[in-house]
Amino acid sequence: MDNIPAVANNKSLVNNAEFVKLTVYNEYGNTANNNVYTFSSSYKTENINGQDYTPLGGLLAVGVQQRDIRVTSADTSLSLSGIDGNNMAIVLGSLIRGSKLEITRGFYDNTYNLTSNAQRFTGIVTNYQISEERQDNDDNFTITLNASSFKSVLENRIAGRKTNSESWKEYNPTDTSMDRIPSLADRAFDFGKPPVQVATTQSQAATDASQISQDTNTNTGGGY
Repeated sequence: MDNIPAVANNKSLVNNAEFVKLTVYNEYGNTANNNVYTFSSSYKTENINGQDYTPLGGLLAVGVQQRDIRVTSADTSLSLSGIDGNNMAIVLGSLIRGSKLEITRGFYDNTYNLTSNAQRFTGIVTNYQISEERQDNDDNFTITLNASSFKSVLENRIAGRKTNSESWKEYNPTDTSMDRIPSLADRAFDFGKPPVQVATTQSQAATDASQISQDTNTNTGGGY
């Protein structure tokens, strides 16, 4: 666990700021083609791990991150207010859903120097919302990003193949492992019991009934 001097010794007042790194991928399947945006709720530009974070102060609002010892499935939100029309292209003109969102909390000492930081959230943007507030002739836009943690995304992930011939032959056209699935789909199996011969077609059932009738007549007919 990281040692954070700013919160040690049960301090009653902790000066901190949220630092947000948003990685927008411009092309599906190509993580190298991306744009990185960094901003914070700090009052000045700070550098964390070689990355400068633009100060937004009170214009940035970060939702609550769940505090657990273990990794949990939690969501959070991020709101940017005071956005003009030019910056709206970051959301409307890019593939904002699926972007990587990283939130780091930085801690300041009594002289307001950044002394340490700890990563609080890593996840993927799942949705966004844009609201507009107009005062006189000025428009004020607020962008809200909703994000889910990586653990939540992995839990909801659907993977694998269906148990049918078409899905099984997608990668290997000669694979016949699932060719008999349609004929077994509607059958009921009593595991542990001896197999019972059941007529599967109407013609087979008629043939079996005729055979049973002939056997009955043979056994009951004749004299002593």
